[in-house]
This record gives sequence, C-alpha cells and structure tokens, in this order.
Amino acid sequence: MLTFLNQFEGTDALILGLATICTMLISFSLHEYAHALVAYWNGDQTAKALGRLTINPIVHMDPIGTICCFLFGFGWAKPVPINPLQFRHYKKGIVTTSLAGITMNLILAFLSSGAWAAMVYFVDFTTITSSALYYFLEFLYAFFLMMSTINITLFVFNLLPIYPLDGFRVVEAVCKYDNKYVSFMRRYGSYVLLIFILVGSPLISMLMDIVQTPIMLFWGLFF
Repeated sequence: MLTFLNQFEGTDALILGLATICTMLISFSLHEYAHALVAYWNGDQTAKALGRLTINPIVHMDPIGTICCFLFGFGWAKPVPINPLQFRHYKKGIVTTSLAGITMNLILAFLSSGAWAAMVYFVDFTTITSSALYYFLEFLYAFFLMMSTINITLFVFNLLPIYPLDGFRVVEAVCKYDNKYVSFMRRYGSYVLLIFILVGSPLISMLMDIVQTPIMLFWGLFF
C-alpha cells in the first residue's frame, strides 16, 4: 500500500491516504459486522455477547492486521467468534454466516462503483474554482474508487477455498468431515495461504477483473 501511495505527492497523496484509511476501516468493520449479524439471525448469541454486533471499527480492527495493510497491502480484522452449536440449522448457519462478509463486500463494491461512475460522469474538476470544494470532491473520488477496488479484492480473496478464509468454511460445511481436501486444508491451509499471498497476485487480478467488469458495464448503462 505504501508503494502505491508513493506514486502520489503532496495533497494528492494525503487525500488518497485518508480515503484509503477510511475505506479499510469501513470495509473491514462491515465485513465482520455482517458475520456477526447473520450468526445472530441463525440463533448464535456469541458475537452479540462479546460486543461484536456493531459497526464500530475499534471493536473489529486487529492492530497488527491494520499495520500490515499499509506496509504490505494485505491485512485482516479480528475474526468474529461464532458457536455453530447454537445455530438452529447447523450447515445452513455456517454457510450463510461464512458468506455474509463477502456478500457485504460485494454490495459495497457495487454501490461505490456506481458512485464513482457518477462522479466521473457529472464532475468536471477543471471548472471548480473553490479549493475546499475541489479537495472535498477529490476525496470523494478517491474514496469511492478505493471502496470499489478494496471491496472487490476482499470479495475475491475471501471467497477462495483456502483455510481459514470464508470460502473454505463453506466448503467445509458442505463436505463430509473426513473429506481429504478439507483435512489437508485444516492441517496445511495456513501455509498454502501464505504461499498464495506471495505468488498469487496474477490470479487475484484476473478474478477481480471478472467481478469488476460486469459491475462497471451495469453502471455504464446509466452514466
């Protein structure tokens, strides 16, 4: 992330940095909140009892994960604790709770892409004479762009069927306990994930394009 920000200077870098921080706080917090909310809907009181049924970023952010976001462009929030034994329907509860976070990211990506497309269509920065208005609109432009990009990244990444990501939890829920892939991932998934983070950027970029293209085509019908 710092490498990306280094491409900008002065006020532009400050605005982009602020927009990125706001994006991460909102995206991570709503991702975890969605997990907590859907778990609660399924009958699990664990997250609510621990104060995680909230959109307050302070409750959800992991200090090390947040620092890693800015240093390496990859980070995490504190996972929402759940107790599947409290779910009214065990497998349904796990699947819907696991998919809740990435569904939230997809919704945020869709809405922010629309807001960004609207700004591109309606706002002409060359005609703005007020410095305060210019910087405010520049912040909104950067914010919606980063919201779209980061949430598409979170959607694609967390959908991967690698332990301990949400995608794996779905696979784990629908497979038998002794499934060889599930057993392998339980044992070695953390190492697989680390390797993927180091070498899997081209695949992530390709998957992001697959998700982003239809979203932008949709908004292109209006702007």
